[in-house]
Amino acid sequence: MCNLRKASSALHKLFVYGGLKYGQPSHSILANNANGLSKFWCRATTTEKYPLVIATRYNIPFLLNKPGMGYYVTGEIYEVDDKMLKSLDNLEDCEDIYLREKRDMNIGIGEGTVPCYVYLLDKYPEKLLNLPFLSSYENGPAHPYVPRNQRHHKHPPNEDLSYTKTTVVA
Repeated sequence: MCNLRKASSALHKLFVYGGLKYGQPSHSILANNANGLSKFWCRATTTEKYPLVIATRYNIPFLLNKPGMGYYVTGEIYEVDDKMLKSLDNLEDCEDIYLREKRDMNIGIGEGTVPCYVYLLDKYPEKLLNLPFLSSYENGPAHPYVPRNQRHHKHPPNEDLSYTKTTVVA
């Protein structure tokens, strides 16, 4: 029993809200054991409202780091190991595009909250706040997601986003 407890303590909870969710275009990354361990834990909702938008010529879902604006966003929590987190950090261009932070997620009425890692878009042009906000992401024909391996290298998403740090006024 002691070994099981030690192994499970090395796992991290990760909230996914976009292409990594089950049935979405990038879920195969979470499902691939070569990337590390991941195990579905439960469905969840953010405890704060956030703007979830679809942007860039690749129709990428972004959770903007602007708490208090938008909707409570639904997603899934996975338990992942360090190897999977590193694989996902690479996929999400962590530190260059996304910021991975711990935020509390609501796991159900009467169930409480649990701290989870989540990828947030911290640097974005203000124009993204004019896009329609979503409470849940599903890939669809109106805005078909373009997987990374099908994107043109001469048009990376950051060209569409004009990366500059936004100033949050409290």
